[in-house]
Amino acid sequence: NSTTQCDGESAVTLPPPKPKMYISKYREAIVLENKYKNEHRTMVPRTVKAPSHREMCPQRPEGEKPEHTFRKKPEHTGMKKVMAQPACVDTRKGDKQLLEKSGLVPFYLQKNDYRIVPGYLRRRKAEKEKAKQDNDAWLTKQQETVKPLAEQEKQNILQGLKRRFNELNFEYQSLPFTISPSQHKKYNYKMFLEEAMSQVEKDIALFEEHKYIYTSDAFHCFLKNNL
Repeated sequence: NSTTQCDGESAVTLPPPKPKMYISKYREAIVLENKYKNEHRTMVPRTVKAPSHREMCPQRPEGEKPEHTFRKKPEHTGMKKVMAQPACVDTRKGDKQLLEKSGLVPFYLQKNDYRIVPGYLRRRKAEKEKAKQDNDAWLTKQQETVKPLAEQEKQNILQGLKRRFNELNFEYQSLPFTISPSQHKKYNYKMFLEEAMSQVEKDIALFEEHKYIYTSDAFHCFLKNNL
């Protein structure tokens, strides 16, 4: 501040007044709104008024009986109670399965039909026995009409087959090295020799493989006339 002296008098010059601060017209409403804001941060007032004794235990009218507080049994609804089935835990992660299907309980030993052969196995066994009986009966009937071939006759037939094979093989090797299809007689004769040798080889293998060979009476007559 500056001071000026004039004719024994002093005058003090004051600073210019400050401009008024801006004040919102909603200031009072905002203050009033924030006044009770902290009291309802938990959706309830800070302090809850405790109920009085009369509110907790109201008076019953005269002549009214008190109600029982024990739990009533529920009425039967027709639904059966589901019993928990026994299970076993087989992994460390807690995976479990029913004990009945785990193989740890002798389930099949306690069945009523244990050790009883099923019906389809009995039927299959009966069918096999019947087929065997029919086959035996057929063999018995066949044995009446056929006779086993004697060992000497068998060896004679085998030797005759081997001689026949050697003769066919000799004739086959006597043919020209190359025969064209245009030479019909030689070509057809070559095919005949190949088929004949193949059949004789099968007959030799048949006599050598089987120990007993059964033949009919007509075959015996044929052997007597040709051997």
